[in-house]
Amino acid sequence: MKTVLVASDGSAGAERAVAFAAALAHGVSADIVIVTASPSPNDEGLREFSRAEGATLGEVVESIARTHLARARTIAGKADARVARTEIRDGDPAEIIMAAGREFAADAIVVGKRGQGRLAGLLLGSVSQKLVTLADRPVVVVP
Repeated sequence: MKTVLVASDGSAGAERAVAFAAALAHGVSADIVIVTASPSPNDEGLREFSRAEGATLGEVVESIARTHLARARTIAGKADARVARTEIRDGDPAEIIMAAGREFAADAIVVGKRGQGRLAGLLLGSVSQKLVTLADRPVVVVP
């Protein structure tokens, strides 16, 4: 095993997934790649926040994504995992994660069971369910 890809959306489940992926990567001397999907700019709460802060919506979205990655990097560092790369990507989270898995030749993809999008996950199917069904490489779902 050379590369473990982990996805983080800043949720408690994602943080558990990062910790698991970091321990796995460290245990087999693999690199870890951390990916996050930018929050949807269509979220009305984000729009209101950007107006209140006097920042553009893009700045708010990027700040949130960078915060998720920084927290994930800190968690991985506690396990002495080698973080090879962090990525912020736009689009459907499951598609982003699968594409990153292919791009970085990940030997495994690690995700949390339930992330930020609880209602959307219930209505549309969760990211972890899509990955388990559609990914072309092993997927580890951390409860």
